[in-house]
Amino acid sequence: MGQNLLILFKERIFRETLDVGMDLAAKTGMKVKIFAPKLEEEVKKHLSGKAELFSYEGDPKEIIERENPFLVVLPRPKIAPIVHAFKKPWSEKIAEGDDKHNYLLVQEGAKEIKKVLFYVDRDLSSENYIRTVYGLLTKWGVDFKFTTVFDERYFELLIKKEHPEEEAKELLRRMFEDYVKAVRERLKKILGLEKIEILSLKGEVRKTLPYFAKTHGYDLLVLSHAYEDKNELIENSETSVAIFKN
Repeated sequence: MGQNLLILFKERIFRETLDVGMDLAAKTGMKVKIFAPKLEEEVKKHLSGKAELFSYEGDPKEIIERENPFLVVLPRPKIAPIVHAFKKPWSEKIAEGDDKHNYLLVQEGAKEIKKVLFYVDRDLSSENYIRTVYGLLTKWGVDFKFTTVFDERYFELLIKKEHPEEEAKELLRRMFEDYVKAVRERLKKILGLEKIEILSLKGEVRKTLPYFAKTHGYDLLVLSHAYEDKNELIENSETSVAIFKN
């Protein structure tokens, strides 16, 4: 791809972050730079010739701004859900607050990335986001599925005010089918594909996607910075998460 991948650590080295980042770079042809306060000699030996290694002090956000890479790979330390609501990892704060760069937050304890959920919204997901993520995942060689979420509860409240229950159910069914069809046709047009399979879900995106990813064995969830509840979605996720520019 002829682009740069930046792996960045702040407090300590996470081997799973290194492994995922290096695997992605090797399969997509990206050049790797690794920044950390300190790299153990064993790690340096393992990465010799495969990446440029740098030590640094200070704010990791300054490194990102200066290097301006295509993708920033950060560790995502495990935190108990009840604690997570009050204390976010430094890497999440950076990724959530910066919509100018693409981020991959690798979950602590994760193994290699094999199964990926690629979230597409009918109204919010831009052509640039769809093309960029599709190209990256294809070159990476992972098994990925397009998914979209229809917020049935939101529309149900509106429709039931104006229509009888059975009529409202039928309207919702048709709205759901039309929504999924619109997403499918948009993907086909943007990517030039004849056939698109979509995992179509119902519910609140911020809750539905993380739960589905966890219960169906997905290793990575991909979304765009344009999704307005991305902070809550990331907080709810128990898998690795990628956030791309829209």
